[in-house]
Amino acid sequence: LAAACEVWKEIKFEFQAMDTL
Repeated sequence: LAAACEVWKEIKFEFQAMDTL
């Protein structure tokens, strides 16, 4: 479960970065 949380945080970070661009 912890690994999935880390992956989700990474996906959210990538999404935010794309949104900023």
